[in-house]
Amino acid sequence: MKQEWSTLQYTVIFLILSTLFIGCNQDKGNKISFASKESSKFDSLARINPQEARRITDEVLQRAELTDNDSLFLQGYYYKTIINVNSGLSDKVREDSEKALKYSDKIGEENYKHKIYTVLGKFYVQNNEYTVALDYYLKARDYFQSQNDMINLAVSYNGLGILYFEMGDYDNSVINFNKAYTIYTKVGNKRGIGVFYANLGSVFSTKSDFKRANFYQKKSLDIFNSLNDTVSIASCMINISNNDRELKNYDSSFKMLDEALRLSEKINNDRLKERVLHNLGLNYLAKRDLKNAHYYFNEELSLSDKMKFAGGRLGALEQLSYVTKLQGRYADHALMTERYYKLKDSVFGSEVKQKIEELKWANEFEKSSLEKKLLLSKYQIEREKSSLLLIVSVMIGIVSVLVLGIVWLFFRNNKKSLKLSEIENERLQEKIDFEHLNFEKEKAEKEILKLRSVHQDLELETKNREITSISLQLLGKNNLMAEIAEILDKNSKTPNKIESDLRSILFHNQNQKKDWEKFREVFEKVHPGFFTEIKSRFSSLTATDIRICAYIRIRMSLNEVASLLNISLQSLHTSRYRIRKKLNLDTQQSLDDFICEIVTGNNNV
Repeated sequence: MKQEWSTLQYTVIFLILSTLFIGCNQDKGNKISFASKESSKFDSLARINPQEARRITDEVLQRAELTDNDSLFLQGYYYKTIINVNSGLSDKVREDSEKALKYSDKIGEENYKHKIYTVLGKFYVQNNEYTVALDYYLKARDYFQSQNDMINLAVSYNGLGILYFEMGDYDNSVINFNKAYTIYTKVGNKRGIGVFYANLGSVFSTKSDFKRANFYQKKSLDIFNSLNDTVSIASCMINISNNDRELKNYDSSFKMLDEALRLSEKINNDRLKERVLHNLGLNYLAKRDLKNAHYYFNEELSLSDKMKFAGGRLGALEQLSYVTKLQGRYADHALMTERYYKLKDSVFGSEVKQKIEELKWANEFEKSSLEKKLLLSKYQIEREKSSLLLIVSVMIGIVSVLVLGIVWLFFRNNKKSLKLSEIENERLQEKIDFEHLNFEKEKAEKEILKLRSVHQDLELETKNREITSISLQLLGKNNLMAEIAEILDKNSKTPNKIESDLRSILFHNQNQKKDWEKFREVFEKVHPGFFTEIKSRFSSLTATDIRICAYIRIRMSLNEVASLLNISLQSLHTSRYRIRKKLNLDTQQSLDDFICEIVTGNNNV
């Protein structure tokens, strides 16, 4: 009991100190309002005219250097952070945001500090670091809510909506988008309303309602066109092109992407350009133009490597793996698949833990917000009744303490239940993630083994043909040389007799029947059972037909076969057509592949 009462006393003291702190900071309202308006104007300028925004940023930092003014340094590095996030310059974002936060702490500028948090939240969402992003967005939302800064509060809500959307939690995403929209409508923020329509269109796209998604995206595009917001215009065009592709409106989709590519290059925004390249690849893939699809995904991969953007690399590698497989480039497919899974493991290996941590942060913040509201409410009641008698004030204080004690006990018990539930969920999610990773790895290994098997079969086929050809050449050569040597060894013969015998040998070596028997003898050693199998299955084949089939089996060219049979190519084509009829082959079936598979028993006739 003593421990519980001491905690309650501490809570009451915290309530009083918090209220005094809020009262002391009311004088800063004008400064915060001014900073908010000034930075909001630059946010719009950075989207509409990036070149002018860079010029202003350089000018601010030059004045800061000349005057050694900490406020100007803060302002300049904040501007640079916004520009770098919009341009996808990851390394610069971290460097410049650290400098901006250092100066905000140095001069005690909380408004700028929390605006930097919203920019960093957006940056870390783009880089799939959701836990870090959530931390920054919650801090910003908490602060702007306490300051009643509605414009920046709406920015925080919108950022949280995008974060939940990327995590696949569409219900929480829509809740936060609606909160932002309520504020944008109330303050008359036209751009904010346009952002809401774009986000709502993205939600409908995930639900495969592409016509409705395009309706909201086009409403958003009209608003951004009226504001000359280049980044948002290009982003809307990319979203509309995605919906058009799903609706099979390829001409419209390509038109939107071409214009978005032009805008991204105009403002030198590599992050936007990467999105355009990815979607151009998807368009060509949908149309089965594998050559162009491979080109644009490869361009996306190069640009993502340049930006050090893991999300872009993952998307490009995944699509390149699929495209090379469709192209039959199995070695490239295996390479892309291996690179994809290595990168995926490094980026998303802790994804399940990350999401649990994000949910825990959200729960903690909601509880903290509720406790703060309850404490503030109790304090206001005490303040309004300060004119009453002392005994009434004491009684109200006691009741307030009791209520706070009940609330605290309730949340303590609830927290324990949530903790147990989180532990169970974490174990379950880790098990599911582990099984999924094993399945993906086994699948990749099977693909690689299959490619190796195909490669080995091709090598074996080539070696068989080489063996057969070499054996025939050696056999013919040895027989010919033996006969010539025998004639030359007989010294009693006259030169005319020797010449006559040599001509006779040449004549006999041109005897096709004798050559065929020699060929058949060597062929049977390399492909045992071939002649027996083909005769038993296809009794209608003639001796010449079977001979042609044997030449096909060792992959002889048409010219080679025609020369061996001493017939024209036209006659050979006629013979092949006749063989196809006897084998009952469809027009789509390859005669060569069918004959090569007979010896392994792979055909069902």
